[in-house]
Amino acid sequence: MIRINLLPVRVSKKKEAGKNQLIFFALAIVFALVCNFWWSRSRGEEMAAREDKVKRTRAEIAQLEKIIGEVTNIKAQQQAVKDKLAVLEKLKAGRQGPVRMLDELAAITPKRLWLRKLDEKGGTIAFEGSAATIDDVSSFLAALKKSAFFSAVELKKTTAKREGKFKLVDFTMNANVNYTPAVQVADATVAEKR
Repeated sequence: MIRINLLPVRVSKKKEAGKNQLIFFALAIVFALVCNFWWSRSRGEEMAAREDKVKRTRAEIAQLEKIIGEVTNIKAQQQAVKDKLAVLEKLKAGRQGPVRMLDELAAITPKRLWLRKLDEKGGTIAFEGSAATIDDVSSFLAALKKSAFFSAVELKKTTAKREGKFKLVDFTMNANVNYTPAVQVADATVAEKR
């Protein structure tokens, strides 16, 4: 009987299988490194693209904030101009208002009614006067209530008295005065003339 020693063949097969496994592991590691490098590079490019987009967005935000600041300044200037125009209108009404108010007061005062005192303090006018009859005082009170220049008209006191052979009625009344309708009345008058 012949004996063959197969141990060296087995050992050589194990060595070759070990080499194949080492080569496989080496290739797997190289493949993993290549995949990792490729993934890392793609993530880096994606990150760079996102950072670039963030920079552009921040630049756009800064530009929009600048525009918003300019719009806010324009609105503030516009409000300042409106405030100045309102002050000018008030000054204009204050300049023309008393004249027009006195003109209307002269027009609505009955013929047999005399004003002795006209006193304005803080937008309130106090009237003191005399009339031939209580009806004249009543018609004056009604005319003041209808006027655009006067509001909150209130009769304070009436007193009948005799002066010589004439009977007179003394009265006092208060009313709030508004000079703003003077501008409206003037504008309406100018519009009617055209």
